[in-house]
Amino acid sequence: MNNLSDRQCGNVMVIFTSSWRYLASASLLAFICQFILYIYSFDNWVYLFVNSIIFIISHYYIFRLWFDNQLFQVLYQQDDCSHFDFALQYLFPKKQMITNMHQRWDGTKKLFNYALSLVVIHWVWLIVSMIMMRM
Repeated sequence: MNNLSDRQCGNVMVIFTSSWRYLASASLLAFICQFILYIYSFDNWVYLFVNSIIFIISHYYIFRLWFDNQLFQVLYQQDDCSHFDFALQYLFPKKQMITNMHQRWDGTKKLFNYALSLVVIHWVWLIVSMIMMRM
């Protein structure tokens, strides 16, 4: 039986969402490298601008992943999720109420995929910027 409410499953999710640190470091490193390239040649501000936009969007998703990490730690310490759901509904009244753990896991997996994809795009944009600056 697939019971995602079990504490062992919770430990897996907490470890999974702890990867926000690596994603944040990789994104920050790509931004710093792009900034150094901009300092090296001031005429390519467009590359830095696009990189900054990608950086901001990726860190939004990384922040949400960090937030889920904190929420899953709290959620798996309790046996009853109703108080947790009530508090989230009070904080975010316009959001749809999540009814089961499977939906929470799917949402977090989606956030992780967005964050990972944006970090990869960030690095690809840095490589493209370096290639275009050499031309």
